[in-house]
Amino acid sequence: MKYFIIYIFSIALLVGCASSSKKYDKGDYDSAMEISAKKIKKDPGKFEEVDVFNDAYRMAYVKDKAEVERLKAEGNPANWSKIYTIYVRMNRRQELAKTLPPVGIVYEEQDFESEIENAKTKATEYAYAKGVEQLGKNDKLAAREAYSRFVEAKSYITNFRDVDEKIAEAKFKGTTNVFFTIEDKSKVVAPKALMEELQAINVDDLDKDWLNYDNTIDSNRIYHYSIILSMTDILVSPEEMKESIAQESKEIEDGFSYVLDANGNVKKDTLGNDIKIPKYKTIHCAIKRVQQRKTARITGSLNYYDNITNKLMKSEPITSDALFENFYAVANGDLNALSPQSQKDLQTQPVPFPPSPDLIIQAGNVLKGMTKDIIVKNAGYLK
Repeated sequence: MKYFIIYIFSIALLVGCASSSKKYDKGDYDSAMEISAKKIKKDPGKFEEVDVFNDAYRMAYVKDKAEVERLKAEGNPANWSKIYTIYVRMNRRQELAKTLPPVGIVYEEQDFESEIENAKTKATEYAYAKGVEQLGKNDKLAAREAYSRFVEAKSYITNFRDVDEKIAEAKFKGTTNVFFTIEDKSKVVAPKALMEELQAINVDDLDKDWLNYDNTIDSNRIYHYSIILSMTDILVSPEEMKESIAQESKEIEDGFSYVLDANGNVKKDTLGNDIKIPKYKTIHCAIKRVQQRKTARITGSLNYYDNITNKLMKSEPITSDALFENFYAVANGDLNALSPQSQKDLQTQPVPFPPSPDLIIQAGNVLKGMTKDIIVKNAGYLK
């Protein structure tokens, strides 16, 4: 077992030593340098790692230098973001080399900072200009592209020109605005509290990416779509009480009688005691169980309209229920005749039926949650 552990440990060491070389052989020069740098810092005498670092640095430099020259030669301003990224990468390698002990690390120190600043400025100007171009199209999708361009420009130079104002403008113009409202088309006048509750549905937390929902009109916005919660019926059932009566009985001991012999004398047992036998009687009790029930139901539909074409895009039926239920029991007779379950049932009490408006409002609360779920589900319809 001891030799096996030593063998495994040796394999692990070999794998660890070889990992930087493997990264180098695969052309992953940056990973090779990172691994070698850690090992050199830990043990400056690892000259094989110094060789890997130097070779990887040289190969990465040659590769990136050639790529920068190629991108510059194309003369395409869109390339400046790539050029900037490459210069940042080259500078990061150089800074890594500077942190290593003087054990033969070979590199030619260069001033990448000026190249980075130049590339960053040009990449920023290009991204900003493309954003302005897209924003000028007065198109919602183009505005979203403009937003990405302005955000890119800001990532390079935080306070570049009026980039913050441009980002806000692109966000505003690229956002799809949806107006949510309700309408009561039922034959029953809905309680005022219900209408207020439904109209107060918080749609702000439904905002997502490029979708904005409002339940009050913002005069500064153009509403591309409307979602109308149309209530077509409000029903409240009568107060219902279902009764059932059950008779329960039980045989219980009720005193005793003596056992007599043929002569009418009380018999004795072997100890001389009177012989008795228990007497039984049957007791009865009637239990009435009552089920109270009342329901409210709101039915309608959630209708999606394209405000540009004034066409109905989609309609989803929606139904919400509120249920009041209560169970209680009363008994008449000898309660000792009742089963354990029946005795437990007697602990319940009757409850007043809720007023119809209260039950309707409960159904409205259910409707609110269902409405938001449907809006989330159908977000993909709104472009």
